[in-house]
Amino acid sequence: MSGSSAAREVEEVLSSFTEIMSGLMIDQYQKQLTELELTLPQAQVLRVLRRGPLQTGQLAAEMKISAPAITQLTDRLIRKGLIERHAAADDRRCVIVALSEEGRQLVDRFRERRRAIFDEALAELSEAERLQAFEVLEKVVKALESYDSGASFGHGNNSNGKKQKVS
Repeated sequence: MSGSSAAREVEEVLSSFTEIMSGLMIDQYQKQLTELELTLPQAQVLRVLRRGPLQTGQLAAEMKISAPAITQLTDRLIRKGLIERHAAADDRRCVIVALSEEGRQLVDRFRERRRAIFDEALAELSEAERLQAFEVLEKVVKALESYDSGASFGHGNNSNGKKQKVS
């Protein structure tokens, strides 16, 4: 197999994987959101807060929305009992938001359903193949986490495709 045909085959497999996984996850995610009467931004806030409490300004920055918009969003989640708001101990002007116990359980149920989908989808693989898939996906996740999504394609990379340090 030539280099270009191997590259095309890799491209096709990655495209197929991405389309199938995206479709499956979006369908399941939308179904859960509808059942729980949550909007996509509300679910994203819950996912972000699963990592830990944040100041509202930090949450707004992470969500890439304005301070007034994050206030409206968090107000709705507070009314639903999914998050809690507290003043910071050292600066009462600083507002911290965190998942409530109910919110944590909700996010955990989302994760459990996603795990069940993967388990069912991978049931046709042998134990050795599942382990191999897990090891490869773990490496893919690490690569994606280190990817600078803010960089435009073709800029900031050296000739072998690795990111260059920008001073």
